[in-house]
Amino acid sequence: MRASREVEAGTSPLTPEWRRWLVENLVRGASPKELVASLEKAGVPAEQARRAVEVEQQEPFVAGALRAVGMQRKLEGLLDVYAELFQQTEGPPRVDRHDALTPAAFFERYYFDNLPVVLRAEWSASLAPEAWSPGSVAALLGEREARHACCVPLFEDSRLEPLARGLTPLRGFTAEDARACEPRLWWEPTGAEVPLRAARRNVLLAQVHGERRLQLVPAFELRRVTGAGDAPLRLDVTLSPGECVLLPVGWWYGFSAPDGGVAVSFEAFALPEANVTWDSDAEPRPSPLPPRD
Repeated sequence: MRASREVEAGTSPLTPEWRRWLVENLVRGASPKELVASLEKAGVPAEQARRAVEVEQQEPFVAGALRAVGMQRKLEGLLDVYAELFQQTEGPPRVDRHDALTPAAFFERYYFDNLPVVLRAEWSASLAPEAWSPGSVAALLGEREARHACCVPLFEDSRLEPLARGLTPLRGFTAEDARACEPRLWWEPTGAEVPLRAARRNVLLAQVHGERRLQLVPAFELRRVTGAGDAPLRLDVTLSPGECVLLPVGWWYGFSAPDGGVAVSFEAFALPEANVTWDSDAEPRPSPLPPRD
């Protein structure tokens, strides 16, 4: 009877310490049945243990947290399904490479499916060899900045005007206007290593000089990259001069440049909507308000 009156009054028969333990385990996903059994083993009478769990489940703050955590688990489960499907392809998961890929195939098979691809595009042959040599690029950046890997907007840095002047887009793949493509110069000194980071937009990265050894992690590996657990699935790709790689939005990428490297990236594509953005830092919107009494 006492336990029933406590539930009706919205109070718990447990001490604050035990209540914290109970709420923590409810939010972590432990089943009420398991928690009741644990309380009983600790000496709490069966009826009080059951009622204590019911009280916390009915607490508005706990109920709200359980709904939010439940949605997160559903999303994580969905990402795990995508991971299983991705790994059911013939042979080990890999990044496709093409010596000749039409823009239509590029968009239909890779861009819209959020998959990376490497394509051979002799676009770099259109660049002035002397202006884009590692020595010339390092001189433009300056001794201090050239010591470190950097990614600099080509049309927003006056030092890089000689490079921006002759820049042409990748016809059929990127926007027609070079400036509208939001091109960036990627520079790496010898031995540079860049850790994993998220691609907030789709990026087409064109290698000009040096070899780039990329590590790509699919977007569905989100919780493995950002939290503890199994190591995420990683795809290794080597990018040589004259090759381009699509870094899909939401994927993680890191790389090393044993002998240094020069590349250019483009972020506006030949589509009605030039790109999409993953705003991972955006504030979540409130859920709908409940009806007023």
